[in-house]
Amino acid sequence: MTAVLPLPTSLAISRDVAIALAAAREAGATARQMQAGITTTRKEDGSPVTPGDLAADAIIRHHLGLHLPDDAILSEECADSAARSANQRLWIVDPIDGTSDYAAGADEWAVQVALAVDGRLVLGVLDMPGQGVCLVGVPGQGAWIISAAGVAPLAPDLGGAGVLIASASRRNRDAVARVRSALPEFTSYDATSVGIKVWRILSGVAGLYVHPRAIAEWDAAAPAAVLLAAGGHATDLDGGALVFNTVGGRCPGLVFSTRPDHAELIARMRHGGVALTG
Repeated sequence: MTAVLPLPTSLAISRDVAIALAAAREAGATARQMQAGITTTRKEDGSPVTPGDLAADAIIRHHLGLHLPDDAILSEECADSAARSANQRLWIVDPIDGTSDYAAGADEWAVQVALAVDGRLVLGVLDMPGQGVCLVGVPGQGAWIISAAGVAPLAPDLGGAGVLIASASRRNRDAVARVRSALPEFTSYDATSVGIKVWRILSGVAGLYVHPRAIAEWDAAAPAAVLLAAGGHATDLDGGALVFNTVGGRCPGLVFSTRPDHAELIARMRHGGVALTG
């Protein structure tokens, strides 16, 4: 049974949260059941996909279509539509973020569901079955963690550890080297899924995540919503607010942190030659 969150929010958003939470948790449980021995194929862009990704996508789409048929959806596993950018409400979905880890039988993957209204995030859900937690965030109103212990407010340490999670893509190697050079006092931590990276930040393992390239909105949306709701920072490489439901469906780089010196770190990276790459 889906946990009922004590959200101090409007009826409309409460319903949206309940729908997103039910969808993400069912998708996560189904993908977890399918994980053992799952096969992987390659999409046209070369990225991996599994039957678990497609099943999770179908479950989330079923929930959203049943309850919110007029809303638009942007999902990694379905073709984009030019018409969705004209819709005020957009659900941004990554059915399994971290497919390579999922296919390898690892636990560092997340089901990511977010809602943007007029380009701004209003809620995000990160279901991480392998971690035994689900995070729910409503920016401006709070964040919650659901685990075997029940439901509790998510209250991270906003001091931010001196650990950097940088993009692991080989395409980002030179830019990541500039990030590390600009912030030499940071030690490193590796993770693939953006949702898992935000979980590592909120659980105190790391304090900063930098992605120096444009990135799909479905990778960034739910993690950004949860981080913002928990009191953290989620900006582009210039420190600007992230905007969603763009025509191209991409964000211009990411800087996520729980550190009070977030703006200073961005200034230091800029001085060190860190700028958005392709």
